[in-house]
Amino acid sequence: MKSLIQSYAGVPTPAFLHIEKVNLPPLANSIVTTKDIPMKSGKLIVDQKFDSKTIPIDLAIIAPTESDFFKTQSQLAEWLFHKTAQPIIFSERPNITYYAILEGGTDLERISRIGKGTVNLVCHDPHGYGTTNTVAIDLTKDATPLINLGNMETSPIINFTMNKNVTDLFLATPNEALYFGEPVDPTEKTPVDLSPTIMDDGCSTLQNWLQVTDWSVDGGVLRGAGVSTNGYSFGQGSTDGKTDYGTASGLWHGSSAVFSLDHAVQDFEIEAEVHFQATDKKQKGRIEIYFLDSSNRKLGKMAIRDYDSGLDNPIFECRLGAMNEFNKQIQNTYGAKKGVFKNFHGVIKIGRRGRQWHTFIAKTDGINDYTARNYKSITDTWNKFSSSKVAKIQIHFAAYGNDPAVDQMRIDNIKVDEFLTKTGNQINYTFKKNDKIMIDCETGDITRNGVPAMNALYIGSSWLKIDKGVTGITISDTSAIKEGTIKFTERWL
Repeated sequence: MKSLIQSYAGVPTPAFLHIEKVNLPPLANSIVTTKDIPMKSGKLIVDQKFDSKTIPIDLAIIAPTESDFFKTQSQLAEWLFHKTAQPIIFSERPNITYYAILEGGTDLERISRIGKGTVNLVCHDPHGYGTTNTVAIDLTKDATPLINLGNMETSPIINFTMNKNVTDLFLATPNEALYFGEPVDPTEKTPVDLSPTIMDDGCSTLQNWLQVTDWSVDGGVLRGAGVSTNGYSFGQGSTDGKTDYGTASGLWHGSSAVFSLDHAVQDFEIEAEVHFQATDKKQKGRIEIYFLDSSNRKLGKMAIRDYDSGLDNPIFECRLGAMNEFNKQIQNTYGAKKGVFKNFHGVIKIGRRGRQWHTFIAKTDGINDYTARNYKSITDTWNKFSSSKVAKIQIHFAAYGNDPAVDQMRIDNIKVDEFLTKTGNQINYTFKKNDKIMIDCETGDITRNGVPAMNALYIGSSWLKIDKGVTGITISDTSAIKEGTIKFTERWL
């Protein structure tokens, strides 16, 4: 006989457990917020929402023998107890998932090897969730049609990549709209790119790079076959078909190359797309990106490296100043816990505006989604790291001593943006070509290239909802979008 509960926490109902009754209410308790109206009868309805949904479950356990009763009871406890809400699927609604946690007692009335009782599973999110749909934004129409088969509205997650620079953009459903930036009257203001990209190297050729063998690197020496490219990324070169970092006992050793910007920049952001993946926890390695002034003095660096002999534990490091001068390490993190950045493919950034520095690291899925993000900003209160202009970029790949090197270390792209100061009637673009935008209408998060971008949202906007049935999302200028998706999960009362 099929159980009334198909699974809880991903585990099917155990054979010893018989679900006698599930009291799934059609609605959670409704909470209506009202407001008194002076001099008038009754009240004004301000809002309505649903409270948590409690699901009483009548159950029985059947132990193999009387002596096994407490053992079976313990197995029931293991199936029921979790510290967070877990997915529960009922056999009569197999396409809908609720999220519930045990609350209250679990007393059972025992008769021989059988125990009966009632437990309460509580859904503090009272909604059930159905199919998750991902729909490509239709760039041939003003609106992308959407079909929500749930019985209530749901909140979308929208990802898109910009196709051109824009000062304003809006997305709308029939009832809500998100506005970014403001329309510009060209007779009054001039749109200007105040963060132009002055370097965007896809690492397909070393033609504009200088291979160096006698420049300094932190705690190491330059050895081996030099930096190489496979046509889409930079990495350590090879000798006789084998990656060659050279040798140096007790030091980092590998290759380096330098790129000269066409002009030195005061305020800037350096971004690198890197891949760092070991196949053995004993492997060590590092990718370092230094930024230098016109006289080749190191102004700072960002790096991802792993020097842990017992763990696959890459660390993201950023430092201001040269190693043998006055310096400050402003970032040195392995993420929320050790191992977060293993099998890393993503972006690392460092930048400066005035005396304000920022760093950023995130894994990426290759589309628009950034994970394991870490953003940090710091002010140069020492007043030592904000005056010199950046003129050159130096990259460095290295192994350590006689330890095996991390198998895959490469740089797929390096980009430098210059931050300019607005003058006169200039106005900056809200979004730029190739920006990756993420809008989560459920959590209220907006990111631009992985970094929070709530400041781009017009204050009078409202988060988009996808009504049940057939609806759509309109974009003010679809030619501004290169590609994108709208993802939503059907919700049920």
